[in-house]
Amino acid sequence: MIQGIGLMNVSTIVNPTLDCIRIRVPQEHYHQPIVSRLISRYNLTINIAAAAFEAETREDGWFNLEIQGSCQQLEAGFAYLQELGVEIERLNLKTIPQECVKNLQILLNSPKKVNNLNLVQEETTHAKFQICIPKNYRSLPVIAGLVSYYGITVNIVRAIFNTSNENDGWFNLELRGNREQIVYGLRYLKQLGLQIWL
Repeated sequence: MIQGIGLMNVSTIVNPTLDCIRIRVPQEHYHQPIVSRLISRYNLTINIAAAAFEAETREDGWFNLEIQGSCQQLEAGFAYLQELGVEIERLNLKTIPQECVKNLQILLNSPKKVNNLNLVQEETTHAKFQICIPKNYRSLPVIAGLVSYYGITVNIVRAIFNTSNENDGWFNLELRGNREQIVYGLRYLKQLGLQIWL
């Protein structure tokens, strides 16, 4: 729940363009692609600014999310999180660099690249890999691009991305989609110059 705030009041505290929140994910939801669903179901643009999440641990994981969308999209996304029992805490909006605001807006206003793919109904393919997101990519919504551009479902199995700007982030990802989506998604990550370990 949003600390001290009922769902009915969410629209009064959330900037309809951009907000920064921390979500705490209970263990029972570790295998659900929660961040991916916020992007694909509610058309939110999300950048993971920091994270500590590991499926093998007994502790709840958390993500700091820079999140952009309309007031209605944000309310629907927060309602989904609250139904799952995910805690939502609003963070200081001033901590979001102007560069990140620009990058989120570019992604939000970009045409969905998945529309350009010749997608046919194929069997779902799974891909597992580890990705390093360098500290200088901190303000780019890289994982959101996999979901928004290519229609891939992304489950974050493990994430280490601290709030300091001094260290790179490491994510273990499980991707689900058809073969073409996965190929294009991996190509997108390689075009960004990111290190990937399959």
